[in-house]
Amino acid sequence: MLRDLTEQERDFIGEVAQLLDPSARDALLADLRNVRAESTLSDHSLIRFHIDGYSRAEYVGQHAYPIEASMKDQDGATVGVLLYADPNNRLFELEFLRWADGPLLNPDWASIKVELVDTGDRRKDEP
Repeated sequence: MLRDLTEQERDFIGEVAQLLDPSARDALLADLRNVRAESTLSDHSLIRFHIDGYSRAEYVGQHAYPIEASMKDQDGATVGVLLYADPNNRLFELEFLRWADGPLLNPDWASIKVELVDTGDRRKDEP
């Protein structure tokens, strides 16, 4: 079932956008203005995005935005956070990878740390 993004999800995606080059930032922020979410797993560790007015092609892959992010789960376990785009560079999925046994519990968004990964192929200030 589709739902609005939580404030924490919106803030996280906005923070990621600010780390990207201007064209990627603008595209991600445009998607963020017109997106709804769908949890695809029972523990809500994988969230698929649906962008109003955008018909996603048949699945042919995805790629992660060039960031590293992590936070703590309710029990203190580390949770990796990945944000994906589809082959057209449109917002696609948000994934939480719990680095301990058991399902995702209740991630502590206040503990999130996000940084740009140096991909070596472009600088933040390049178009």
